[in-house]
Amino acid sequence: MPANTLFKPYAPLIYILTGVVPFGVGTLLAGVAGFPVRWGVFLAGALALTALILAALGSRLIFAPTEGRWPGQGFLSPEGAGTLAYAAVGLAAVLGLILQFWWQTGKWTIPLGGLGILCSYFFFAPPFQWHQRGLGEVVGGLCFGLLPVAAGLYLQTGHLLTEGLLYGLPLTFAAFNLFLIHGFPHLEGAEPPLRHSLAARLGPVAGALIFTVVNILTIAGLVFALLFPANPLPFRTGFVLLIILAVFNQELIKRKDYLREAGIDRLCFLTWAMHFLMGLVFAISLWRRW
Repeated sequence: MPANTLFKPYAPLIYILTGVVPFGVGTLLAGVAGFPVRWGVFLAGALALTALILAALGSRLIFAPTEGRWPGQGFLSPEGAGTLAYAAVGLAAVLGLILQFWWQTGKWTIPLGGLGILCSYFFFAPPFQWHQRGLGEVVGGLCFGLLPVAAGLYLQTGHLLTEGLLYGLPLTFAAFNLFLIHGFPHLEGAEPPLRHSLAARLGPVAGALIFTVVNILTIAGLVFALLFPANPLPFRTGFVLLIILAVFNQELIKRKDYLREAGIDRLCFLTWAMHFLMGLVFAISLWRRW
């Protein structure tokens, strides 16, 4: 069954989990580093992040309902999508104020929230519309990788740790490829594809080459974590399985699955699985170190 068909009823929940897990990784990293973890802060931050993801969903349904291969077309009417987007942005803003002034999470809390709004609602909405500027994959990679890890860590500690890069960068690379594959144009259909994503702008072969380079960086990050862990690394098996999955995805690229509609759909699912499972492996490893 095609991934888009499989995901359609659960699209918001699936991508909310994909975004929130890296935030949990940053929170657990704070505990591993010896800082007290305030679970109220975690819940408020996770709810704010959920609101930002819903704001991006609403924005897409308003301004770019047919953009890319992301599931969820027809999930809401344009009026309902507008209500969702504006309510979600408002909720995220209120939670940001509560975190900074009630929980005293640090002076960068509101700027982090503002950056989240710029990268979520304005991913599709004017005037920024990052998806139309050839920056969608980069912005998406950061928002589902390094930024939520850093936010989860910062809200607990008030500052950042270099170990966050060990987890944030591989997640960013995996998320970049997730956005890259979802930007491959449909091979079937009468209408010409919108030339907004990297794959649509540069063509499928160049898109596959970019995927390969970023996938190698993902594998390198996982290998580095295995060989040079900050502490004795629990759940090493999970890291090895992630490397195997990344190699399998690369084999599909080598076999030019990106030139077949069913192959792109399969890659959409597997790149999502790669990112989501990576976040879970990191979270389990940190939990066992705590």
